[in-house]
Amino acid sequence: MTTHCRRLLFAALLPLAACANAPKPASPPASQPPALSDADTVFLEKAARSNDFIMATARLADTRSRNPRIRTFAARLVSDHAASQDRLKTIADQHGTTLPDALDTDEEHVLDSLTAEKGRNFDRDFTSLQVASHENAAPLFQAEATGGTDPALKTYAADMQAAIRSHLDMAKALGQHRPHHRPHH
Repeated sequence: MTTHCRRLLFAALLPLAACANAPKPASPPASQPPALSDADTVFLEKAARSNDFIMATARLADTRSRNPRIRTFAARLVSDHAASQDRLKTIADQHGTTLPDALDTDEEHVLDSLTAEKGRNFDRDFTSLQVASHENAAPLFQAEATGGTDPALKTYAADMQAAIRSHLDMAKALGQHRPHHRPHH
């Protein structure tokens, strides 16, 4: 190979060598998680607060109630709502958002009132509160399951409806089986 040919070959290969040693183009930035719609965000926050509130009242019942049926129900509520909250947190994380980390003022007041109750009054108020909480949750979850825009939240809401109905039925049954106080004559 003549010197001239070697120079041409070298000149031709030089740009290729430069490309091989050039810094690689930066990878595109990680895509931002899709934002939730306003309605989905409201649902996410309400569902998270509901889980936290129900767990707080159930933990209280587990330590305050003397009724083994109520304590069993309370333990079930804590377990089920903790799993529900974990699932909701995963969805929130996928969207780059966080769940509320505290009860709101009204929930704190209700929890304080429940804490002041004792004995049968506590059991009555706890079961009534669970009936009301689950009755309020049912339409919220139904609306998200049928009208939400985020597929993961819609699936979550649809999946939770059976547990909400089950908890509601259990709370109603506990409320009906309270021993009645008989006045002394």
